[in-house]
Amino acid sequence: MELLFIRHAKAIDRIEWDGDDLLRPLSEEGIKKAREFFKKLPKIYQIEVIISSKARRAIQTAELLKEVYPNVKYFETSKLNPGADPLAYEQIVEKFRGYGNIAMVGHEPDIGLAVASLLGCEELPIKIRKASVTHLSGEETFELHSMIYPKLLKGVE
Repeated sequence: MELLFIRHAKAIDRIEWDGDDLLRPLSEEGIKKAREFFKKLPKIYQIEVIISSKARRAIQTAELLKEVYPNVKYFETSKLNPGADPLAYEQIVEKFRGYGNIAMVGHEPDIGLAVASLLGCEELPIKIRKASVTHLSGEETFELHSMIYPKLLKGVE
C-alpha cells in the first residue's frame, strides 16, 4: 500500500479572511505553485483514490491534483478537517485498504502527527510543507519513502 499525504496549498492568510475558516480558499499564488508542482507528480507517483478534508482549501488542492490524475476516485470527509487526530487518518487508511495508491489531502499539524504515528515515532516532530507530498509505503507497518515539495522539483520537467 502506498500512502501519499498532501498538505493543502497556500491559502489566503487567516488575517485577511473574515469568514468561517473551513471556507477559506487557496491564494492565487498557492493555486499556481500547486498546479505547476502537481503536473510533475504522475512521473513519480500513481494515485487511484484521493480523499480530501471538507475544508475549501483542501478541496481546491484535491481538484488541482485531479487535473493531472483525471481517472482517480474522489471522496471528501470531515474526518480530515483541521484538528484531525492520527486515529482519523488511520481509519481512512483502513477504510481504503483495497486500493494500492491512496492520496489524502489535509492540514498541518494533523498530517505530520499522522505520519509520525504511522511510522511508530510519535515523539518525532514532522513538519509537512504546503502542497507537499509525503510518501509512506507498507501494509501493517509503514516506511517513509519520500518527502517532496514544490521548490524541490523547480526546474524539473
